[in-house]
Amino acid sequence: MPFPQTVISRSIAAVALSTLVAGCSGSDAPDPKPTVLKATTAPATTAPTPTTPPSNRPLRLGDTFINRVDDPAQGEIEVNVTVSKYLQPAKADYSPAELSAGEKGDEWAALEVKVCLVKGSVAAGTNSWQLATADGVRYRPQFFPAGGPKPEFVDGSKLAAGDCLRGNIMFAVPKGTRPGTAVYAPASLDEPKKWTLGQPRQP
Repeated sequence: MPFPQTVISRSIAAVALSTLVAGCSGSDAPDPKPTVLKATTAPATTAPTPTTPPSNRPLRLGDTFINRVDDPAQGEIEVNVTVSKYLQPAKADYSPAELSAGEKGDEWAALEVKVCLVKGSVAAGTNSWQLATADGVRYRPQFFPAGGPKPEFVDGSKLAAGDCLRGNIMFAVPKGTRPGTAVYAPASLDEPKKWTLGQPRQP
């Protein structure tokens, strides 16, 4: 007995629908969720690009600068340099003018520095240091006066790996002049390193 046309149509539709549902729920079917788009857009909002501060930005008192040098004769040298304190005026038994270390009216200024050698061997010297004012004047170190603030930075001290040297480097500065920057400029540096001194600490 032949089936009515409507029954045949409904049967075909039911089979097609069941096949479609089975295809969507099977384990081999592709995941319709837009996971790729979500993964590519998330880092742009959650991981901002880090910024690196300029290398010539002055350090502050207490900050340490790591100076690494590849010396052709000695190999790699690494020195940690810290400016700890700045004192002006600094007391001594005689003024700079009395010791022919400065002009009449000059006063002593003391820069406390610490140098630690990590690798290699060096001789620590005071001639790598200067004091600078905002208008471009620079002052170089003078010999250590009697009665100056202790400890003294012993010029020319030889250091081996693991050694540190800490002490005051003395400068003759006109009264009323306040250098704002300590400058570290050894021959091994292409660009001097600077520390901001801020307001001098009174004795």
